[in-house]
Amino acid sequence: MYGEKVAEERFIADNPSSATAIKSKLAKVKPGAGAREATPRPDGTYNATIQGPGGELKTKEDIIKVHRRNAEDPFAIGAIDAPVVISEFSDFECPFCARYSTQTEGKIMQDYVEKGLVRIEWNDLPINGPHAVAAAKAGRAAAEQGKFHEFKEALFAEAATKNGHPEFGDADFERFAQKAGVPNMEKFKADAKSNKYDAAIEQATQYGSSIGITGTPGFLIGTKFIAGAQPVEAFETAISEQLAATVQ
Repeated sequence: MYGEKVAEERFIADNPSSATAIKSKLAKVKPGAGAREATPRPDGTYNATIQGPGGELKTKEDIIKVHRRNAEDPFAIGAIDAPVVISEFSDFECPFCARYSTQTEGKIMQDYVEKGLVRIEWNDLPINGPHAVAAAKAGRAAAEQGKFHEFKEALFAEAATKNGHPEFGDADFERFAQKAGVPNMEKFKADAKSNKYDAAIEQATQYGSSIGITGTPGFLIGTKFIAGAQPVEAFETAISEQLAATVQ
């Protein structure tokens, strides 16, 4: 048994990217234990203007700074100190984003986020016209009241039943907000139609484009990029590789 263990350790050392090495390292990954929900402001609302990376991006090595790990971020879900962050670039008008949300995200939530291994951070990238921008504003209006994820889930659940772009309007956003449990619907309606989030959404769109993301959905998993609504196995492989990389 001892000899077999030594042989395995040598194999892992010589083949750090092998399935055996990754499986061995995954057993040593420590889940995050930090806060999983955003910190509200003194008035009980949340900072719904948050956007962009967690630090300045100057070189390729700065790619990890795409992940914000901001305690005030209402667009994030999962432990703030989770070993791996998935930065998602998405558009509420994108049918492929709806497919990912309804077919893949639940599995990632169950297997990784709820276990403290992964944190998911949403980034607006409304590239599909005025309806996409309006939906992004509504999403931020829900986020200001701490109900972004519930709003997103309600919107994408219905979008997944449509053919092509759903082209939702104000009445739809209000239905999704009610389903999400947004507490102050009058505030939501006013915020969603205001210009208070315009600058943040414009900056978020420019940011996504500036780092080379041209389509949605796009995902930076740790330091690995995945484009499109790939099968869940593609995400599981990338997450496992990135988790293993956190173990020295």
